[in-house]
Amino acid sequence: MEIVNLLNFLNNSTRLSSLSFASLEDDLLNLLNFSFEEEQFIQKVDLGIIYLEQQSSDQYIIVDGLNRFVSVSLLLHSICECYKKTSEKNEKAIRTIRTKYLTIGNDTKLKLPEAYQEVYYKIIFGEKLSGKEKESPVFKLLHKYWTMIKENGLRASDLLKILNKIYTTNVYTENVPNRDLYYNLNKSKNKINQLSLIENYLKDIGITSEFKTLKEVFDNSDRDLKLFFKDYYTTKFNFKGVSLEYLYEMFINYFETMLQYFPEDVLMSKIIKSAKLYKNILTVNFNNEKIKKAFIQIKMHSGDDTYAYLLNIYEDFIDNNITEYTLLEILDTVNEYLKNRLKTPIYFVFNELIHYLNAFISCK
Repeated sequence: MEIVNLLNFLNNSTRLSSLSFASLEDDLLNLLNFSFEEEQFIQKVDLGIIYLEQQSSDQYIIVDGLNRFVSVSLLLHSICECYKKTSEKNEKAIRTIRTKYLTIGNDTKLKLPEAYQEVYYKIIFGEKLSGKEKESPVFKLLHKYWTMIKENGLRASDLLKILNKIYTTNVYTENVPNRDLYYNLNKSKNKINQLSLIENYLKDIGITSEFKTLKEVFDNSDRDLKLFFKDYYTTKFNFKGVSLEYLYEMFINYFETMLQYFPEDVLMSKIIKSAKLYKNILTVNFNNEKIKKAFIQIKMHSGDDTYAYLLNIYEDFIDNNITEYTLLEILDTVNEYLKNRLKTPIYFVFNELIHYLNAFISCK
């Protein structure tokens, strides 16, 4: 652990890479919210703890703290943009800022996750952005900086004085998995890309093509894949509620438990099989017209919260554990419940019905 001047750290680094699953906050830290009018009274700006994995003497992986690096980098770039072509002295200062803190050759010194890197690269190298790219949190903060500097007539020298007073406490990780550290530091913020964490975990154990197949089942829709994981793990954890914010944690708990009984590829094939059945439920895609009609009715009566249970029952039907007649009776019962629920605002929750349905099945 060491306390460092952030600009000195940026200057002495040649590459600052981010984790592939890291995400940026929609509202990035705006450093201009500090009081620049009284900068002479500010001795030190403390941006807190940053976690890094040191790969070499000047190359690091940012485990936690990416948002702060992006905020500082964009402010430096904003200074360059706001004062370019104003004087030869400023042009020289701009070149110094870019080579010391922002660029390394023809690339950016700071490397963001794939979802943000192209926008960041275009900004740093002055390339035109599309309308969609301007919706990125990276551009939004940059625009705030431009506006505040121009509207408040902030001088470059004052801005640089403040930037020179920014310090962080750098903690260098050793023998701690970056993914788990990142997850534990950020899970309370509800900003984590759960699917990227799962994908990264599977990649580490050599499961890459299977996860790609899983995504393709849902036509690469993150929303549908997350819904599948939520309902799939609801069935595996005795129908206790599974939050979308903790999918990675649920995945690890279940996957590593089941690895005691199945190899990785067999376990993934089971998950993919269930995913295909779940996709049929989402899209009401059934060859059997009676089953299809029953699922259409459930969908029409807002039965999304029943899908976890229906996936479980539909799997039993596919595996010949229950008959078509029993499946249809269950679907009709669920649909009747949904129709009554729509009529009555205060109605017992679906999970209370599951015990009855399971007892019904066991009697068949």
